[in-house]
Amino acid sequence: MGDGSGCKMMVKPSYNFKRVPATDLARECNAVNRISADFAQVYFPARVFSTEAYNSKTPDPWHRPSRYAPLLHTLYSHTLGKLQYGYASLLNIAIQVLVFYVSFIFAFRTLKIGNYLFPSILLSNLFLFLTPSGLAWFERGQFSLFVAAAYIWLFLGIVMRNPFFLVLSAILAYLKWTSFPLFFVVLSLWILRVKSLKASLGNMRLALIVPATFAIIYAFDLRENTDFLKGLISQETMASPHGLSLIFFLPRPLVKALPIILVAVGCSRLMKDKSDFALMTPYLTAVGILSLLYPSLAFDYSTACLLCFIPPMAYWVEITKGDRNVPLENTIGAPAWRYKIRRYLPSLALGFFCTFLLIGSSFSYLTQRYGLRAHSDIYFYAGCAAVLMVFSIRLPGISRES
Repeated sequence: MGDGSGCKMMVKPSYNFKRVPATDLARECNAVNRISADFAQVYFPARVFSTEAYNSKTPDPWHRPSRYAPLLHTLYSHTLGKLQYGYASLLNIAIQVLVFYVSFIFAFRTLKIGNYLFPSILLSNLFLFLTPSGLAWFERGQFSLFVAAAYIWLFLGIVMRNPFFLVLSAILAYLKWTSFPLFFVVLSLWILRVKSLKASLGNMRLALIVPATFAIIYAFDLRENTDFLKGLISQETMASPHGLSLIFFLPRPLVKALPIILVAVGCSRLMKDKSDFALMTPYLTAVGILSLLYPSLAFDYSTACLLCFIPPMAYWVEITKGDRNVPLENTIGAPAWRYKIRRYLPSLALGFFCTFLLIGSSFSYLTQRYGLRAHSDIYFYAGCAAVLMVFSIRLPGISRES
C-alpha cells in the first residue's frame, strides 16, 4: 500500500525497507513509497517499453541497469507492466508462489514421496513468510522462486529423462542468471557420471536441450540479450563484493571458477562410485548452497532458491531405504556399527538441511541478537555445504545399482 505499515510487523525483513522514490514515472504508476525495489528494475522499463533497461538511462527510479534477462522484460511488458505498480508488484509475488508450488507439489507426486508433502509445504511457508530472508524476498520483489522452480524441473527432467521438463527448466532458469552455475554443475555431472561412453552420449543429447533452449531465447533479441550479457560480465568482473559473496575471502578468479572446481570434485567422487545419479543429491544440494555465494553481489533473500532441494532430498531418503533395510546379520565384511549409523544418515541429512534453511534464513536476526562477527553468515553457509558434501559419501558395504 505504500503507507509504511510493513514496519509494524513482528518479524522484519533482513534489510531496511527500500521504497520507490518520487519520480514522474513513479507518480504516474502510483508507485511512490511502495516496496518491491528489485521488481522495479523490470517493471518500469516494461511499463514504457524502454530499450534502455541495461544502461544508466533506464527508467528504473534508482537508474540501476537491469540484471534480469530481456525475456522477463518482454513478458512483463505484455502483462504486469500494464497494471498500476502496487497491483503488479503483488501479482509478481503471487505468480512466483503459484509457479513454485505447482512445481513443488508435482515433484512430490511424480517422485511418489507424497508423505513428505504436507510438512514440506509447512516448512516452505514458514521460510517465506515468517523469516527475515523470506520476508526480504517478498519486500524486494525478488524472482528467486522462479529459480527454485527451474531447479525442480531440472531434477525431474534428469530423473524422468523427460525433454519437456528440461525445456521448461531452461525457460525458467533464463529469467535469472544466478541459476546458470548450478545448471552447469548438475548437467556436467549427469553426463560424466555413467560408466559407458554410449550412456554418456545419451545423457549429453538430453542435456544439450538446456543450452539449446538458452540459445534460441538469446537469438530472439540479439541486441538486448547482448547488452544484458555485457552488463552481467561487467558486474561480475568489476563490482565490489557485497552481502554473501565468497569474493570477500577468495580471489575473484578462483570464485568464478567455482563451478568447474565443483564438477571436478564431483567427478572424483563419481570415479569411486558411478551409481544412481539421484544418490548425489546431498552433494548437489551443497553445490546449490555454494552457488548462492558465487555472485559478486549476493544477498540472503536468494536462499529461497534452496527450497527446491526439499523434494530431491526427500526422494534421496526414500531411495536409500532399501540399503537401510538390509539385515545387519547379512552385512558381512564391515563393522556392524557402520550399518547402524548408515540407517539414520539419510533422515539426519534431510533434517540437517531443513534446519539450515531455518537458521540461514534467520541469520540477520541472530547477528543482531548475539553480535556475531561480520561475514559469519558466509562461514555458516559454506560450513553447512561442507557437511552436506560429507553426507553424500556413502559408507562402505552399501550399494545401489544404477
